[in-house]
Amino acid sequence: MNAAGKLLQAYFNLVYNPVYDLSTGKLHRYRKLQEASISKLDLRDGDRVLCVGLGTGNEITRILETNGNVDIVGVDYSSSALRKAGKKAARLGKKIELLQMDARHLLFAQDSFDRVFCIHVMDFIDEKTEATKEILRILKKGGHYVITYPSDKEAPGLGWKLVRDNLREKLRSGKNIIRAWLEFTAWFLVGLLYVPLLLRPNKKYYSLRELDSLLSGLTMNYRIEEEPVYQDFIVYGTK
Repeated sequence: MNAAGKLLQAYFNLVYNPVYDLSTGKLHRYRKLQEASISKLDLRDGDRVLCVGLGTGNEITRILETNGNVDIVGVDYSSSALRKAGKKAARLGKKIELLQMDARHLLFAQDSFDRVFCIHVMDFIDEKTEATKEILRILKKGGHYVITYPSDKEAPGLGWKLVRDNLREKLRSGKNIIRAWLEFTAWFLVGLLYVPLLLRPNKKYYSLRELDSLLSGLTMNYRIEEEPVYQDFIVYGTK
């Protein structure tokens, strides 16, 4: 791992993961993106599911709450993320296999999984083509995959839009305006910890045409939807 990789890993372990569940994990738009992505997996009892870049385990928690009869394997670059994810699964009475692994080099045999899920991970990977190839390689024939890709350049303005959207949703749902504004202020302050990540140089994002070009060279079976506020494309299909 080069110096930049080590620095990013330290940031995730020491800053990003400790505040994630108290900030991004509570955002209305994040939950919508999560639910929309998981629904496209078309999970069935007995499926072996790989979550690539599972983070602190919010997606696997959601999967286990809605369909506990699947076998989940989670991989992540960050050791602190894996610990948090394991604790969440344990609170649900579930044990899942957790492995520290690079999404660009998945250490599984070809055709190992029925479903593969990768949400909000490609934002942090330069070699998106290699990571996509790996996901398709370890997916079984006929298996379903869901991957999200950034559709716009992350910047501090993205964080502002997400927090503002969350405030509006709280007010629409009838939450007390003073409490909603206090939560808004707290999220905004915690969000300042994300600024170094948002300002990192050379972030790659895709236009619809660019993403279509990438995917058409790897698979013929895919569909693309966009989450405009979260600035992500949801790509899904079967192998």
